[in-house]
Amino acid sequence: MQQENNSLSQAERTALSDKALLDAAMDLVLEHGPDKTTLAMIGETAGYSRGLATYRFGSKGGLFDSLCKSISRHWLEYLKQGVGDKVGIDAMCAALDTIYKFEQESPREARTLEILYCGAASPSSEFRDTAIGIRRRQKSDVAEWVRQGQEAGQVRRDVDADEVAGQYVAYISGMTYLWLMSPDSFDFHGSNEVMKKQLRDSLAVCTAASS
Repeated sequence: MQQENNSLSQAERTALSDKALLDAAMDLVLEHGPDKTTLAMIGETAGYSRGLATYRFGSKGGLFDSLCKSISRHWLEYLKQGVGDKVGIDAMCAALDTIYKFEQESPREARTLEILYCGAASPSSEFRDTAIGIRRRQKSDVAEWVRQGQEAGQVRRDVDADEVAGQYVAYISGMTYLWLMSPDSFDFHGSNEVMKKQLRDSLAVCTAASS
């Protein structure tokens, strides 16, 4: 392993150690929670010196900020693949399916991200702004889906895109929190199906009944 590392460039070695630190942070957050996880624990678990995590990220908040961003980038890859070029109700329903898929296929990342989101609610959180920015982007994306759906004639013109987006993001935030708290008893798939029906019932353009 040491010989392999010696053949890498400095940038490659840095990227490798950063990934190891973030992976270690995920394991420790899931085992101990953010409060009881320390930078020294992260460095040692990753197989590096106690001070490397501090040197690279500055503080525990800085490391968690980077971890939150890293997982979010992976999630966005899922989202782009799941939603594709869909708009309106179709995009929102596809996103719900993608959330479920992400949490089934990448539960470690999904659980860590939700734990960090919960921690970001603290006024003293050092990665609060990152979490707020991610939620703001989610709302903006959904609002754009709604507007595109209105332009395509799929979504009613009288609905407010920003209001719908706010309600949608509130739903997925609550849903993922419930899943985090009770992963074995919360019916994620069933809740999604109910939500998709509600979206279609409340947002779809009404067609004239056939006589």
